[in-house]
Amino acid sequence: MVRSLIGELPDGWIEVRLEEICELKVGTSTPADSGGPVAVMKPRNIADDRFTGTPDGIAEEAAAKLPSYRLMAGDVVCVRTGGIGKHALVAGEQEGWVIGTGIIRLRPGPWADPLYLSHCLSHPSVQNWFARNGTGTAIPNISARAPGALPVVLAPSPVQRSIGKTLGALNEKIAAHERICRTTAQLRDTPLPLLMSGTSAAQGPGRSGG
Repeated sequence: MVRSLIGELPDGWIEVRLEEICELKVGTSTPADSGGPVAVMKPRNIADDRFTGTPDGIAEEAAAKLPSYRLMAGDVVCVRTGGIGKHALVAGEQEGWVIGTGIIRLRPGPWADPLYLSHCLSHPSVQNWFARNGTGTAIPNISARAPGALPVVLAPSPVQRSIGKTLGALNEKIAAHERICRTTAQLRDTPLPLLMSGTSAAQGPGRSGG
């Protein structure tokens, strides 16, 4: 058994540095043009291992000058300023977005399955590593070079794909339940003002008789 950041590993599993299996790219500053058609990935757009909120945008002309900062499906983006360690897997919907400041783009090589790698970053021991290697109190951050030294456990490729699919399916179920909760809350909130106004035909105790 081999000892690693996350514990002992079975035969065939290895531990490597993140920079050995990924190309790392630190995001860049972009023009303050929130109405442009090309989305800019920022730390506030990542939460709970997925993308959230409405991204800022820049003009096509500005994005054309930043080809090396564009996203591809299969990239993993990681926050390095603010909520360090937050991350998400890039899908087709985010293809072509620009990585802004506070973001590091991980582009996995052939040894790492992107979905598996994204879930690796969620491991408690990995999150603790980010916390230990971060600096700052009011706004935690981690240096541009530090993530390259992150120890990452690689399972054999078929196992990586199996783990990624299993955890990915569970994430999809979580997202589906969250959508149900939001929809149910909206169904509750829509009639609430009418019901509380006393103008609804279905009044409760204390309504006057004929």
